Amino acid sequence: MNELKIQQLLKEFDLTKLKPLVFIYGNEGTPKNLLLEKIKSVMTVYVFWGDELDFKTFLNEIGTKSLFQNERVIVIRQFEDFVSKLKKDETQLFLEKIKKVNLPLRVLFISSVEKIPSSEPYKTLISVADVVISNKLTPSAFYTSIKNKLQREGKNISQENLQYLVSLLNNDLTLAKNEIEKLLLYTADKKEITKEDIDAVITPKFEENVFIFLNSFFKKEKNALKMALNLIENSAHPFELQSLILSQLEKALYYKSLIEEGLSPEEAFLKVGITAPIQKSNINNILKSRNQKELENMLQNLYNLEIQQKVFYQDPVEKFIEFLLKNLVE
Repeated sequence: MNELKIQQLLKEFDLTKLKPLVFIYGNEGTPKNLLLEKIKSVMTVYVFWGDELDFKTFLNEIGTKSLFQNERVIVIRQFEDFVSKLKKDETQLFLEKIKKVNLPLRVLFISSVEKIPSSEPYKTLISVADVVISNKLTPSAFYTSIKNKLQREGKNISQENLQYLVSLLNNDLTLAKNEIEKLLLYTADKKEITKEDIDAVITPKFEENVFIFLNSFFKKEKNALKMALNLIENSAHPFELQSLILSQLEKALYYKSLIEEGLSPEEAFLKVGITAPIQKSNINNILKSRNQKELENMLQNLYNLEIQQKVFYQDPVEKFIEFLLKNLVE
C-alpha cells in the first residue's frame, strides 16, 4: 500500500491523478478541511457524517446517476462511525459496491483513526483506494510551516520570537491557522512581528496558557492578572485555577520540607510524585520566587477564599481576582 501525504496533495492539487475512491485517515483535521474546500471549489460535493449516515442512504447516494454525467463527489466524514454500525452482510455488500466506484462519481472516506485497522472493511478498502495520511507535522516541519507562512505574507520575525510563537501553538495546525490570521491582521501595518505583538494576540491552548499563568503568578508578574482574566473569559472556572495553584503550592511546600529533612532533591521529587524535568523546574522556580512565609500565607488565603465562595456564596470570579491581587503585591 502506497500512502500519499495530504500536505503534498494540497501543494499539488490535481484530482485527476487520484483514483475515484480515496481513503483519508489521521489525527490532523485542518489539512482534511483544506482539501475538502479545494474540492468544493471545482466540483459538486455531498458531505455526510458517519454517525448520522445509515447504510440504505449510502447505497442510494452511490447508486444515483447524474443526468448530465457531471463529476460529483460523495464525502463521508467520521467514516469509522459509519463502519461501526454495519452488520456482517452490510459490510460485504459495502465492499462489493466500493469496488465498482467509477467516474464521474468520486467517493472520499475521511477517518480520524491514527492507524488503519487490519480488519474489514479497511483491509479491502486500502487495496482498491488511494490512501492519504493526515497526521500531525513533526515539530521541525511545523516550525517551518509557520516560518514560511509569515514569509509569504511579507513579515519579518526574529528566530527567537518565531520559536516563542511556535511554542504557543502546540504543533496544532487548527490553532495555528486561527491564531496566525489574528496576528497578521493585528500587524497589518507593520513589517516586523515582535514579542509584544505575539503576547497581545496569541491565545495558546488552555494547558499552555495555564502553565504560563502559573509561572507568572508565582513570580509576581503583573501580567498574571490579565492572563487569569483571559482564561476565565475563555471558559476556565476560578475553582479550576485555584485548584491548580493549590496543587503547586502543596507540592512545593512538601518538597521543601523533605529537603530540610535531609533528602536529596531526586529523592524528594520522587516522594512528592514529580518525575518530569519541567515539573521539577516549576517547583524550584516557585521556591526561588516565594519564601516559606509567603507560601504558607498563600495557602491560608486559598482556604479562606474557598470558604467565601462555597460557604458564603460570594462571587467566585470577584473573590478569585481579589486573591490574585493580594498575592501579587505581597
